[in-house]
Amino acid sequence: MSESRSHSDHTTKSKHWLRTAFLIYGMMVAGLLGFFIPDVKTHGTQGAGTPVQTVAKAARYEAVIANWNRYRNKDARAEAR
Repeated sequence: MSESRSHSDHTTKSKHWLRTAFLIYGMMVAGLLGFFIPDVKTHGTQGAGTPVQTVAKAARYEAVIANWNRYRNKDARAEAR
């Protein structure tokens, strides 16, 4: 009787460890999917936001160019004196 009981305990323990290992593996896979899936979604939605970013960049570059032209004009006036 004790032999069958120890065999049952052994299978119960091995099933417990197997279940624990499977849960840990599943959590790792879910974590990696959660880490990589949002990157794919942001690349897909970034296409819709690109024109807004381009307009903002163009306005920023125009402002930089305007500031640079003002600086050059002041410098040219200072050299002309």
